Amino acid sequence: MVLLKRTSVAVFGLVLVMVVSACGSTPPSSTGGGHTTSAPTPTPVASTVKTAQATVSGKSVTILTDAQGKTLYYFAPDTATKAACTGVCAQKWPPLLFTGSGSPTAASSLSGTLSVLKNANGNQVEYSGYLLYTFSGDNAAGQTTGEGRAGKWFVATPDLASFAVRIAQATVKGTSWPPLISTGSGMTLGDVSLPGTLSIVHDAHGNQVEYNGHLLYTFSGDTSAGQANGEGLFGKWFVCTPGIAAG
Repeated sequence: MVLLKRTSVAVFGLVLVMVVSACGSTPPSSTGGGHTTSAPTPTPVASTVKTAQATVSGKSVTILTDAQGKTLYYFAPDTATKAACTGVCAQKWPPLLFTGSGSPTAASSLSGTLSVLKNANGNQVEYSGYLLYTFSGDNAAGQTTGEGRAGKWFVATPDLASFAVRIAQATVKGTSWPPLISTGSGMTLGDVSLPGTLSIVHDAHGNQVEYNGHLLYTFSGDTSAGQANGEGLFGKWFVCTPGIAAG
């Protein structure tokens, strides 16, 4: 009888150890490590440029805006490689600057290209060669009060990329003359409203652009934007201006 009691106590002790062990164990993980680690959620990168609908000169058009929805403008005297609006001018017309790494991005697909030009304003964003600015006179998203200011400031639109002709300021100082060829589809447009008519003539050169009936050319002697070295050459070559009479 003494032996039987001791055996019963030993069996009970073994069962108790098994129960405690089962309750204290950690269920196996399906991944084999016992813990799961979720990947960090990437932080969304804010787009440098967005598009919106706005009223410009009485018409509803698609415009370019900054990340906060403020209208973007371009300055006619600028070139793709030099900003003409700096210093005091840039205080009234704050340039759109790029502070991130890589390249500026757009919230929607654009026909043109966003890039950065390092100039006196900093790393300024440009769209297809047009440096971009906001206007201090616009107090809310969608306003376009800077349109047409001084005859040099204009709202930036996505179709700037398709313009074959760009209005610019130049000092006329007074051989080879490459024709201005349109490589896009549809009617060639200027970057601002013109008093004359732009059209395309299919000739031996290809789809050559003409303005008010005058076929347009550049001059190989002009090595940078704003030069007009071809003016008056041979008494036959002249700078084309918006007010030129129909030919």
